[in-house]
Amino acid sequence: MTPLESTEEPLRAEPLEAGEAGGRVIRGSGTRAAAHVVGVVVGVISAPLVVRHLGVEGYGRFVLVTSLLFVVTALTEGGLANVAVGEYATSGREERRRLVAALLGLRVALTAVAAVLALGFGVIARYDDVVVAGIALGCVGLLFNAQWATLNTALVAGLRLQAVAGLEIVRALSTTALFLALVVAGASLLPFYVVAPAVAMLTWGLTAWVVRGTVPLRPRWDAPRAGALLRETALYAGATALGAVYFQIALISTSLLTNDRETGIYGIAFRIVDLANGVPWLLAASVFPVLAHAAANDPQRLRYAVGRVTEAALIAGAWFGLSMVLGAQFAIDVVAGDDGQRAVTVLRILGVGVTATFVVAAWGFVLLSRRRYVALLRSNAIAFSLAVALSVVLIPWLGARGAGIVTATLEVSLAVLYAAALARELPGLRAGAVLAPRLVVALSAALAVGTPLLLVHPVPATVAGGVTYFGVLWALRAIPPELLDALPRRRPA
Repeated sequence: MTPLESTEEPLRAEPLEAGEAGGRVIRGSGTRAAAHVVGVVVGVISAPLVVRHLGVEGYGRFVLVTSLLFVVTALTEGGLANVAVGEYATSGREERRRLVAALLGLRVALTAVAAVLALGFGVIARYDDVVVAGIALGCVGLLFNAQWATLNTALVAGLRLQAVAGLEIVRALSTTALFLALVVAGASLLPFYVVAPAVAMLTWGLTAWVVRGTVPLRPRWDAPRAGALLRETALYAGATALGAVYFQIALISTSLLTNDRETGIYGIAFRIVDLANGVPWLLAASVFPVLAHAAANDPQRLRYAVGRVTEAALIAGAWFGLSMVLGAQFAIDVVAGDDGQRAVTVLRILGVGVTATFVVAAWGFVLLSRRRYVALLRSNAIAFSLAVALSVVLIPWLGARGAGIVTATLEVSLAVLYAAALARELPGLRAGAVLAPRLVVALSAALAVGTPLLLVHPVPATVAGGVTYFGVLWALRAIPPELLDALPRRRPA
């Protein structure tokens, strides 16, 4: 069966029980990560052409709309998607169908609120007509993305992660194809804003075909259930909204406190990191159904899972950060060329915070599985306040570099805050404590090997650094056995 092949049979009743669930999550997460890598690779094909076609200033205006829409979505929808996965994973079959129908209806209303907020901010901030039109087009995309996200809940919670990966590949390929067509046609900035809603419609249609017969496809306004969902997600929505705002606030602040040039420089580096940042949230979201199921039924299994998830997040995050620091020059050369060289330093600064992003994603979903919304809200409120303070001080002074420092500092700060919350939630848990010193050794060895090779070229430096990193981890037996067991192996004849 291909990743996109549908079935009329209902989902397995208990796909999340101990036994196969762990292996399915690891293999499915690996498939989704591979799909994300495919998306990044095809994005690399279009991104340099789009940046060169629109120019640094034009590309900064393009990314600005994306960030603004991300923020208003978080403000209105908050953590509804993640809470929905948790509810779906712990509900019976008929209850799941009612849940999906109610979510479809609720998200129509929330998207309308998001559209009003986004367009209102665009007018108040006095963005030009093209940017405001881009916001309006993006709001159409928000509606279809919201409907797609609801249908995707059934796939993620049912651990049908290969289907999710297939849809993500289609999403990436269609986005790149449309961007390339616009570049070849010599289009202005405005048509590029059409890509997001067009791809959202396509993804929604394909997902509806995949899940047909298993969940409802039509929105249904269910006031009691909508109220219950909103009450359940109120605190978590606030935490998620603040988390989204603090990460995006550097870009929006740069557009308000500096000029189009600085916004474009930061936007180029930010976009590269944003692609990488999709991986930790993707992996954490994939394992969330298991965390939610364990939190509800098996506390000991939850503690074990938290330890393994933390180790995987640290290993993957450190590698991504290492690759970003060593490969920054090459990435910027490919994406922006000589016009964007100032973004190299910004990208390296952002790379320092990437490891923390992986940990934040993992621990955030652990706290969500325990429904510790107050802890999430408190941590993200502190990070948001720090974001505002640092942005006002650093961005007018250092421009794009200041924005990079703001974002990296906030990621590390939020990881520390989540660690404190997790220590209170699961006393005695020392997730990652044994791995940490070995990780430092592996990173030190990788930088010692890779840094001198930067004088030759960033690509061999990045490859050599990565090989050294994983080689040292392997030698120190720091890679969790579950990850090794999930790797494909040759069967004996």
